[in-house]
Order: sequence, then structure tokens, then C-alpha cells
Amino acid sequence: MEHKDGIILSCSSYELKKSEIEFFKIINPLGFVLFKRNFKNKLQIKKLIQNLKEVTLNNDLLIFVDQEGGRVQRFNNNEFIIFPSQSIFGNLYEFEKILGLDLAYKSSYLMGLQLNQVGVDVNFSPVCDLLFDGAHEVIGDRSFGKNPKLVYELSNKFCEGLSDSGIVAVPKHFPGHGRSMFDTHLNSSIVKTSYNDLKKTDLVPFKILSNSLMVMLAHIVYSSIDSNVATYSSEIIENILRKQFKYKGLVISDDISMKALNEDLPTKVKKCYKAGCDVVLYCKGEIKEIKSFYTNVQKIKDEQMFCFFERKKKITLQKKNVNKFKSDLIEYGLINDSS
Repeated sequence: MEHKDGIILSCSSYELKKSEIEFFKIINPLGFVLFKRNFKNKLQIKKLIQNLKEVTLNNDLLIFVDQEGGRVQRFNNNEFIIFPSQSIFGNLYEFEKILGLDLAYKSSYLMGLQLNQVGVDVNFSPVCDLLFDGAHEVIGDRSFGKNPKLVYELSNKFCEGLSDSGIVAVPKHFPGHGRSMFDTHLNSSIVKTSYNDLKKTDLVPFKILSNSLMVMLAHIVYSSIDSNVATYSSEIIENILRKQFKYKGLVISDDISMKALNEDLPTKVKKCYKAGCDVVLYCKGEIKEIKSFYTNVQKIKDEQMFCFFERKKKITLQKKNVNKFKSDLIEYGLINDSS
């Protein structure tokens, strides 16, 4: 199997610039992640995705996106269904459990189907973080709710829906971002909760990882476990995630552009790999920065790479009654008739 570089990159705009093309054609990244700055309309995004899949040395290049629903939807014009936040499904689950699970599956399937149709391969979803009163609102309604079992079951349904639409789901942010008092895009954050309490709460939804091909980490220090941020913590990655959770898939850092990490980019990249990350995520889209750290990028290990691509073969589009799914979601006011 061809070795892939353990990096997910990003580009700056609606189409590739000459400087990006020149560099991308000599590298072999795992994939690219897309943002609102990359999206104008469906035709444009399909063309950009096609160009990205052809520009590098990687013939199996993956396209990633954050399409959660609610306030995190990168493709959000009238050509794409506007999906509700995850909290809506938590509220439905508490009202009627079977209904909540059913509509969560149908919503994630339709979301994945639209991503599949434009060439996206992987969705950084679901958010498996619990909701905590008084915590920073960066998670907020992106969470299914406060109850660990509820979040576990709805996360599982979201993953099923995405998988059945042909999309790889990426649960996030291990071992749990819900308690954070700060937005890690802007500040460092420490969670002091004991590991025993984390096991009974924040970590419960991540039991879905036994079936997951990828997981994203949180840029948070869990001081009862390690003095290092999770992204730099071999205790969290190698001991808890790999040994205790018996996780076999790829471990992805959160975006290394975020200010919760305060080193220079080459140092961030090195620390991620040293701790056990398989893949580093870079979202800022600045070609000069990419060039500054790319010599520090490492290949993904054979075992993890083989496991990922073998399991990915099983994620194929399952045909469903799309019109029925839409009408059910419209009936409960989760999407609009015009979607």
C-alpha cells in the first residue's frame, strides 16, 4: 500500500492558486478539508474537489468537511439542506426516544448523501461532547445533550446515517470538550475533573469508537490524566484511546492553527506525532505556513493505513427512500419544504 503523509491540508479560496498547485503536486497528503471560504455553489465546489483529488501524488486523496448541522455547516446556500443542530435530536430523544433516534439517522443520512454527491469523503461529525451548564458555548447546541447514554446512542445513529450515505464519520473531540470553560480556537483550556468521573460521563459517548475509522482529539489539558494537552499526550492517545478503548483507527489532531497550542507550527506537528497522532489537521489554508512545517510531516504507519482503507471499503452508499426521509424531517419541522 502506498504511504500517505499524515496530514490534512486546506486551500485558501474557491479555486486553487498557482502557488498551491505547484506545491501540492509534489506531496502526498491524506486529504484536504474545506471551509466556507472554499464554497460558492455546488458546481464550483464539485470542480474544486475534483481538482484537489487530481493535483497531488495521492490517488486515493480524501476530502473532509465540518458539516454538523446548526451553526456549523460549511456548505450552506439554497442548494444544500439546512440541517438542525444536534441538540434538537437530544430534545426529541427525551420526548420520544425511538423518534429521536429515527430522525437523527434520517438527517445524517441526507446530510451525508449531499456531501457524497459533490465528492466529499469524510465528515468531521458527530460532536460526541456532553453539554455542561456554565461551560463555554463553543460546544453548546452542537452537543446532543447532558445525558451520556443519550449522547452515545444519538452519536451512534449519526455515524450509521453517514456511513450508509457513503461518508466516513469522525467522532469528536476525544476525550470530551463539553466541560471546557474556553474556546480552544482562541485560548488554552484545562479540565480538572477526575479520570473516574470522566469515565462515567464525558468518555461514555466515545464507546462508539469500536466501529469508527477516525477520531478527532480536543486541544485540552485533562490535568487528572496528564499535564500535556490531549493532542500531545501519549497517555491519552496510546494508553486510554489505543489500549483501554482498543481503538484501531486513525487519530487526528484538531486544527493546529488553533491558539490552544502556542508553539510554532513545526513544533506543533512534531509534538502531535510524538504523542501518537496519525494525522495532523491544518485548517488555515496559507501556503507559506504549509511549506514551513511540511518537512516535519510523517508517513502514516502501515498498520493504521491498511486498517483504515480496508474498513473504508465497506462504507458504501446504501439506497434509501430519500423522499420519505425528507417528508419525515419536514413533518417535525427539522428542515424546510424548500430544502
